[in-house]
Amino acid sequence: MLPLLLGGVIAVAAVGAAAIGLRDENYRIESNVRINCEKHRIFEILKDFRQFEHWSPWEKLDPKMHKTFEGETGAVGSFYHWAGNKAVGEGTMTVLETQTDEGVDLRLEFFRPFASQALVRWAIAETGDGTQTVSWSMKGKHPNLMAKAFAPMMTKMLKQNFDEGLTRLKTYCEKA
Repeated sequence: MLPLLLGGVIAVAAVGAAAIGLRDENYRIESNVRINCEKHRIFEILKDFRQFEHWSPWEKLDPKMHKTFEGETGAVGSFYHWAGNKAVGEGTMTVLETQTDEGVDLRLEFFRPFASQALVRWAIAETGDGTQTVSWSMKGKHPNLMAKAFAPMMTKMLKQNFDEGLTRLKTYCEKA
């Protein structure tokens, strides 16, 4: 009986590992919000890493995190480096491109708690009624089998973080 049970457990584990292995290594997450604010004001906030603290969903997780900013605000190659507790880890965001009043493209790199890279886009689009739709998207590749295994949970968590961040951005933009 024990060999049969052990064989069943091994078979289930093999099927699970195969299913995870076949999961697409690419991922994409996106959230959107409508903001009653001028495009230019939103763009100025998005391109300025120093203003990220006003709407970032992660700032409250470590208010004492160490931050450094390099380069001219919004210029290609300028970056923001942070190092904090386990909840925020350590990484950099680097400006890859900006399109005036339309969006900002970034490279996001995490060094800890695990190494990963992704492309981030903050985009602004007019809705025609005086409001703007702001979207926050991120795409990349799962770096290993473990990341693929936890992908559904991580996607859900990051989507919630993006939703929270965009809600905070809306409040910050509309308060002035």
